[in-house]
Amino acid sequence: LIASNCSSPGHWTWQKQLRYYLRKEDGNCVVRMCAAEFNYSYEYHGNASKLVHTPLTDKCYLVLTQGMHLGYGGNPYGPAGTGKTESVKALGNCLGRQTLVFNCDEVG
Repeated sequence: LIASNCSSPGHWTWQKQLRYYLRKEDGNCVVRMCAAEFNYSYEYHGNASKLVHTPLTDKCYLVLTQGMHLGYGGNPYGPAGTGKTESVKALGNCLGRQTLVFNCDEVG
């Protein structure tokens, strides 16, 4: 944030961060990223492993949160072993939600 000269809450560098706020009106925790705002769901995940955070992780979070905000979903696409599933699970964890993964590739 310092390197990008972020000096106000409206700055793009700040807006694209996954941020947590406690609403004064009702005391609920909300998660914001750009135009999207979600209620934190408080789903207990235990001591979950942490994902290595890269610029690509930020982009994935940004696209998925904006899609969910607009009433759509998301479907990360790319080669196997690049962290698509783990990124989606980590975002679900950040939102305090249970995340289920279905692998529809397998041939019975």
